[in-house]
Amino acid sequence: KAMDLHNLHERQIIAVAKTEQAMAWLVANGPLVVDPPLPNWLMKSLERSRRVMRLRRGIYLVPKPDGRLPSLPRAMNMLDEDGYVTGHGALAAQGLNDQDVSRWWAVGSRRQSDIVYGLYRAHFVFSPEAAVGGERAMVSFEGEQVRMATATQALVDEARLMPFGFDWVETARVLSNAVAVDRTDEERVIRVLRKQPSLAATRRLGLLFELVRGEPHKGLLELARRSDTISRVSDGRVTDPPWRIGLPFGRDHIRRAMK
Repeated sequence: KAMDLHNLHERQIIAVAKTEQAMAWLVANGPLVVDPPLPNWLMKSLERSRRVMRLRRGIYLVPKPDGRLPSLPRAMNMLDEDGYVTGHGALAAQGLNDQDVSRWWAVGSRRQSDIVYGLYRAHFVFSPEAAVGGERAMVSFEGEQVRMATATQALVDEARLMPFGFDWVETARVLSNAVAVDRTDEERVIRVLRKQPSLAATRRLGLLFELVRGEPHKGLLELARRSDTISRVSDGRVTDPPWRIGLPFGRDHIRRAMK
């Protein structure tokens, strides 16, 4: 029995030593590690003890030498160096949305599946042209520099690509905040839309600008009326004639809810 206890103790020492060696290797090769050359049982043990974070199969986030994990948007940048974080997550990071955004997304230059970061999830929209041409800036987020869409680009991306559908009320609120602090306006939106044409996005944002401003913008209205066809998605039950777009509810509902 004494020999058994000695062997067990020895095995535990070896296991601890191997774990610490593996952790040191991960930190030295992190903070993003793809398909680490380590036993599966060891990676599962580190994940269970919350020493590493599994983003998706074969991809792990490990602490930096200072002991901190990179933020979710920084991890998204590392997964695609040519893309950028956009949408409501980018708008929240820039102080234009006070809601807790649980679903983040990025415009990406390559196809890849979602990642899970604790209670948050991140999605990547494959759009190489947008990834190269989208307007972006380095934004300070949780002490890190993260590549994100400008406020104007993030709004256009939401209206054009709609990875989670289009939240009329929330986007109206964010647009109102962005206009109030001069982070966007109609001319900046038109500039982006000329590089990334989308009739439906023009109509969506044109209507929201009208609700925020109290009157339609002539330039956006002209672009929106290039076609008589109504832009409609699955929930477009109500037609807004001036902007030729289908809405899930009338503009009065949006106007009341955004206040």
